[in-house]
Amino acid sequence: MHSWQNHVDWMRSLPSSELKLLSSADFNSPETHYSTINLAEPPEQLVYENLAEKSHFYSLRDQLLFIFEPELRREYEFYISQQAGVSGYKTLVTSNLQQASDLTVANLYYYFHIKDKSKDETEVVSAN
Repeated sequence: MHSWQNHVDWMRSLPSSELKLLSSADFNSPETHYSTINLAEPPEQLVYENLAEKSHFYSLRDQLLFIFEPELRREYEFYISQQAGVSGYKTLVTSNLQQASDLTVANLYYYFHIKDKSKDETEVVSAN
């Protein structure tokens, strides 16, 4: 919505000579077509779509939170390290996790978190 309104405002601000140039432009040429494609899909959208394919929904959200709350990432690293030790994954120690990408840390957190929750639910059902 803002993009459209910005475009309208920009068009209104152009002098008539530039509006004439725009109206006579060939927007079907390969050069022009390429530039309009780039405007249609901003790089942020492409990055988001790429990450969304590789991430759990909450993982994607938390990757963004890591930018604003670095302490949250450290908490996730600690949790992963604890759960990895219980599960026998010896290489998922804090020092290795500090070198991992936000994508990896967030996805590993949710891998262990979901696994841990399902284990707890199984224990509750077994107890009943």
